[in-house]
Amino acid sequence: MMNRDPRQLRIQTRIYLQRLLEDREAESMRHKDLGTMDPMKVSTGQSALDAAVSQAEELIRSLDRILDKECPEVNTFRTTCNGLSRLKTSKCA
Repeated sequence: MMNRDPRQLRIQTRIYLQRLLEDREAESMRHKDLGTMDPMKVSTGQSALDAAVSQAEELIRSLDRILDKECPEVNTFRTTCNGLSRLKTSKCA
């Protein structure tokens, strides 16, 4: 079953992004050591790893926007007239 919790997805994507960055660096060093160039980077201007890094970063930005829009849990308390009042942040009002 797919995880739908944006917080968990963000954590997983950050881990994935870190691995992509490490792989991209290793691939760059390998090409440098061998004196070769990435054929995709030569033809398109970015390697497959560059594209994957960009996509992962965009996914993280999207998840951040989703998390920024979520309202915190609403806190309630009893008032002197026995009614319920809600404390909301200005973002949720």
